Amino acid sequence: MERKVQHKHKNINAAFNPARTLILGFFAAILIGSFLLHLPVASRGGASVPFLTALFTATSAICVTGLVVADTALTWSIFGQIVILCLMQIGGLGFMSVITVFFFIMNKKIGLTQRLLLVKTMNLNDIQGIIKLIRHIIIGTLIFESIGAVILWICFQPHYGIWQGLGMGVFHSVSAFCNAGFDLTGETEPFSSLVFYSGESVILIIIMLLSFIGGIGFFVWEDIWNQRKSRKFKKLHLHTKMVLAISFWLVITGWLLFYFAERTTPATIGGMPFPKAALASLFQTLMPRSGGFSVVNQASLTGVSSMASIALMLVGGSAGSTAGGIKNVTTAILILSAFNSLRGKTRLTVFGRTIPQAQVVSALSVAVLVFTACFAGSAAISFAQPELPFSAVMFEAVSAVATCGLSQGITPSLAPVSQIIIIILMFLGRIGIMTFGMAAFINRGKSEKIKRPDTWVMMG
Repeated sequence: MERKVQHKHKNINAAFNPARTLILGFFAAILIGSFLLHLPVASRGGASVPFLTALFTATSAICVTGLVVADTALTWSIFGQIVILCLMQIGGLGFMSVITVFFFIMNKKIGLTQRLLLVKTMNLNDIQGIIKLIRHIIIGTLIFESIGAVILWICFQPHYGIWQGLGMGVFHSVSAFCNAGFDLTGETEPFSSLVFYSGESVILIIIMLLSFIGGIGFFVWEDIWNQRKSRKFKKLHLHTKMVLAISFWLVITGWLLFYFAERTTPATIGGMPFPKAALASLFQTLMPRSGGFSVVNQASLTGVSSMASIALMLVGGSAGSTAGGIKNVTTAILILSAFNSLRGKTRLTVFGRTIPQAQVVSALSVAVLVFTACFAGSAAISFAQPELPFSAVMFEAVSAVATCGLSQGITPSLAPVSQIIIIILMFLGRIGIMTFGMAAFINRGKSEKIKRPDTWVMMG
């Protein structure tokens, strides 16, 4: 009898696939959000919007992207905007984290299956301490979003009044922290994002801080908090050190590049005084890393700035954060591995620790798959709509895969087939192409029993 029970548990564990469950969970959340946004009550005009528009918006919100085919402020009612707000929060924290909140409220025990899903959702490798981490994530998220909402409420209140200003503050605080990029400023001009607030330094600084905090990753928060007494950089985990180091260099490099590339462009920051231009350049540096807001017209950027924005979108934020992209640590591993090869070294060492070769291969796989998705998506959209500039199409596809949300203005003009392509790219970008591959192609129960001989091939 005991053997039968053990065999039964073994079969259950073998059948359980966290990657597949994660995908189904996000897919279910998108469908529910789409049906809610398709309801007449969700529309500002009182009539149901096309289901594809609802599906596109729900996918963009749950995947914390920010690309929209219909302006959020002009299209959706208060009910619809609340639905989008909830989808952004679920997408930012991960649906399993949100489910865990209900477990906490109902004082129910969280089982092994739920813990494995949480580990997969947060891109962690260890199940130990996951519940404590989730609890801190939820508390930290509420604190950061509440502080951001209050400050933004104060800033928006003179323009919108007390209650609408409060709604604006809450919506944009959640959107910024979750790196979602949704805004409610379309009444000034549709799809304008924060262009008309480029002179409001407090609003821009709060949006940047919320986006950066959400994008560095929940594990980094926890590590910094645990080491708050020692205040020594060397005591932080390797992941935290790499995140902070590469984030610093990306911000400084991007800031200088955008400022000097755009300082003579009247359509962007050319006519701004130095403090305002410097702040706009910093904003443009941080937002491509999955923030999704903009204070300048992205279609007016110089070629250098457009390429820099694409590069920053591809890098994205940190693993286990609200941001997308191939992630900054992955990028660091790829760059350092390339330098290692140039110097003839085979072992990758960072801050006195050796990165396993398996992780180097994994980083390369992620980069190749993301680049492939970007080029395939761009090619498909260009084939469907050859009238669109390829540079803008590539920008759009990268923004979708990286769940960034910046656009050079072609999103509203996308044909239905192009919208479906962008929906697929956003979904792949949010759940992770590697996660999707593991769910679809993993060969369960079989292992490589025969070791083939090593052979060198010509490269370079």
